[in-house]
Amino acid sequence: MKHLLLIALSSLLFVACGSKDGSAKGTPGGKGGAPGGKPQRVLHVEGYVAELSSQGKIFQTMATLVPKNSVSLSAAMSGRLVSLTAKDGAVVKKGALLAKIDDSELRAQLKQAESNKMLAEQKEQRVRGLFEKNGATKQDLESAEASLKSAQASVELIRAQLAKTEVRAPFSGKLGFVDVSVGAWLNSGTPIAELSDVDRLKAKFALPQRYASVIKVGDKIALKDAERHVEKEGVVSALDVVISESSRTRRVMVDVDNSKGELIAGSFVSVNVAMEASNVQSFTIPSEAMILDREGAYVFVSQGGKAKIKHITTGLRTPMSVQVLSGLDVGDTVIVSGIVSLRPGADVKIKGLRHSINYEVE
Repeated sequence: MKHLLLIALSSLLFVACGSKDGSAKGTPGGKGGAPGGKPQRVLHVEGYVAELSSQGKIFQTMATLVPKNSVSLSAAMSGRLVSLTAKDGAVVKKGALLAKIDDSELRAQLKQAESNKMLAEQKEQRVRGLFEKNGATKQDLESAEASLKSAQASVELIRAQLAKTEVRAPFSGKLGFVDVSVGAWLNSGTPIAELSDVDRLKAKFALPQRYASVIKVGDKIALKDAERHVEKEGVVSALDVVISESSRTRRVMVDVDNSKGELIAGSFVSVNVAMEASNVQSFTIPSEAMILDREGAYVFVSQGGKAKIKHITTGLRTPMSVQVLSGLDVGDTVIVSGIVSLRPGADVKIKGLRHSINYEVE
């Protein structure tokens, strides 16, 4: 029995000594382990290899076509329409008489005014002759001259009213539908027809603020009417001097030749604005790779399996991409996924590479 107790005590002592020795294999916390006994986590991310680029791009939007000149022809005074030469859809020349309002009463007034003017001229001549012979006072002469001027003004006023009874084309163009008929009573401002110069059209569209200065007056713009399969080239004729506060866009006007009548005023066309290639080479990276903080913009790059921060200077930004002017080197692998979990020095493994960027904008 004593021998059995000695053997048991020896076994217990051996186990206790082994437990105190921290060199037992397989125990956590040995060399090569992460703090706390856990291996460091490796993040699997996507990357994009930075490549130099200086190519331009195309900005596409929709434009509205409007006539170069357009006006609603209307009566300048009230009266009965006695003559109508305007026809639906007719082509008219500048100055052509299109409608005539009854002017019989005004012509009668004109005859009376011209008669009064003739009498005033005769009286002024007699008084002037007497004044030169000391037969009339200066006051008599001034009164005669005033009467003559009043009579002349009356004639001019009636002639001006007569001119308002005529509706003439202010420029050459094409009429729309005629909305009145002979015999109708027209009030001042009653529309008669729409006159439009459609040989030349204006395409109006808006550029986002970030592109507000990429085009200038005289630049050529490509337009396309997809429904009629018509492609035209226009020239920028004007740029709005201010950017809209509500939409943050700048209005652009393009002059388009439509002498063949291929385009229809009032329709929409697509506009392609070619952006000039930059003389300064830059990088284009996916927009989700960029991070902003109080120090500016930066990205994570993968170097030797570790995440490293690189601060960058940005240029043009779109919803899809960011132009990087400085801060990257050719061949840098920019991390484009798992950004939220990244920290400087974190272990990363590139699970896939993106090889192209869609640089178009909305």
